[in-house]
Amino acid sequence: MNYPTFNDIEHTPLRIYNRTVMFFNILEDAGQTPAQDYATQFSQDEKVEMVAMTQLVKKHGPKTVKEWVTKNVVFPEYMTEEEVLKVTA
Repeated sequence: MNYPTFNDIEHTPLRIYNRTVMFFNILEDAGQTPAQDYATQFSQDEKVEMVAMTQLVKKHGPKTVKEWVTKNVVFPEYMTEEEVLKVTA
């Protein structure tokens, strides 16, 4: 199976968060081998970042960490044209 790597996400904390969540979703749904295969796509530094993100989620909870990683991130696809103009002006 080909799982997303979120390389298109420029905001690093959100990209790491998404990869971490994807890893654990794969682990839960498909097992350890597919989850490990997913992780092999990433550099050692990226894997370390995913481990650090896992620790943050364990310590502070997924809701809080998701709020942190999405803070000040603009999602134009979910905004009106007027909202996009406000944040990009």
